[in-house]
Amino acid sequence: MGFVKNIKRSKWKIQKGIYLRLLKETDVKQSYIDWFNDEEVIRYSNNQFRSFSLEGQKQYVREMNKSDLAEIYGIFNFDNEHIGNVVIDNINHFHKNAQITYVVGNKKYWNMGIGTSAVKTICKIAKTKFKLFKLYAGCAHLNVGSKKVLLKNGFQIEGIKKKHICCNGIWMDEINFGLFLKKF
Repeated sequence: MGFVKNIKRSKWKIQKGIYLRLLKETDVKQSYIDWFNDEEVIRYSNNQFRSFSLEGQKQYVREMNKSDLAEIYGIFNFDNEHIGNVVIDNINHFHKNAQITYVVGNKKYWNMGIGTSAVKTICKIAKTKFKLFKLYAGCAHLNVGSKKVLLKNGFQIEGIKKKHICCNGIWMDEINFGLFLKKF
């Protein structure tokens, strides 16, 4: 199913059996919180330094839904199980750019191309809905999965910050990626 330019859609099919939609407070369940307590899921994420609670994540989603500088999308299977998120954040309406972050928190959906498909759809939404010119993202140099997601979506390495982030006590380079949204 191709991307439809009607930005008022409530769901975007990203793969067979998987769709993306704006996350609602009612989507925040204990399984969502559990992702951020799983060392494998947060291994390369700043979330390893935060604590998460059900009420705290509901508040986060409420704030995101009120913001005109960010949107949070949930990744769901067709049983309506929440399996991940993609965020458009730090939207700069003047410079027409924004940052994206993403997580496939349910590990049974890892290595299925879901992150790649979700980011591809977010790129289309960013261009169509927000009229953005560029997206940017960053990841630890050892985060092979995240690098693959970005490279498969046409992001280019724009710079490397040497020993810039500390993940689980190990200093890592941060790779900064950018994508001009011309093709979307």
